Amino acid sequence: QATGSRERDQFPSLSCPLKEMTARYKKSRHLRGQISNGRGRIGKHRKHPGGCGNSGGQHHHRINFDKYHPGYFGKVGMRNF
Repeated sequence: QATGSRERDQFPSLSCPLKEMTARYKKSRHLRGQISNGRGRIGKHRKHPGGCGNSGGQHHHRINFDKYHPGYFGKVGMRNF
């Protein structure tokens, strides 16, 4: 049996894609009472684990900045007063 049909049997509200899912079938209801809500204890679900915005461009996100945004850091050219 395909997984899609099994989900439809388990969650009758999923059979019609236009309706919103009923609260009692949501994953958050199923995980009530569990300690870390399915996110794992060690890694921890945090809001901005790598920092907000452009943080870490010269540190832990340096590979990304060098690869996709070359020349983002540093000075170039003559200053004009």
